[in-house]
Amino acid sequence: MALTRETDLGTISVANLFFAQIIADSFKLDACKGKVWPATKKGRQIGSPAKFNLSEFANAIEVEESEHAGHVNIECSIIVKFGVSIGRVCEAIADHTADLVERRHGKRPHQIKIRVAGVKSKQIARRNLEVVKTYEITG
Repeated sequence: MALTRETDLGTISVANLFFAQIIADSFKLDACKGKVWPATKKGRQIGSPAKFNLSEFANAIEVEESEHAGHVNIECSIIVKFGVSIGRVCEAIADHTADLVERRHGKRPHQIKIRVAGVKSKQIARRNLEVVKTYEITG
C-alpha cells in the first residue's frame, strides 16, 4: 500500500519502493553485508544472495501512518546468517532506515518492526522473531 498525504496542492503518494530502497541500502552496511537477506512475509528469501528484486521486496514491506501525525510505522522481513547477532543487525537496519527516512521524508518513523523470518546456514531454518524499535517523537 502506498503512503499518501493530502496537501493544499493535492495528494502526494510515496510508494513502498521508496522504503524498500532505503532498507536495501542498509543491507550494505558493514554490520549487515553478506549476513542479511530480504524475505517475504511468509519467510521465503527474495532473490539470490547476490541480487534480489527490489519491487518484490517492496511488496513484502508494510508501511502505515502512525498515530503521530506525519510519521510512519515500517514493517519488513529478513533472513539472517547463522551466528550473527540478531539484535545488532536489526538495530543497524532500523537506525540506518530511520536516519534516511528522516533525511528524505522530513520526519523520523515512529516505529520500525523487523521480522526475522529465518536463520540461514546450509539451509534456512524458519524463525518467527520480531524486533521492534520505537523512536521518540519530538515536536
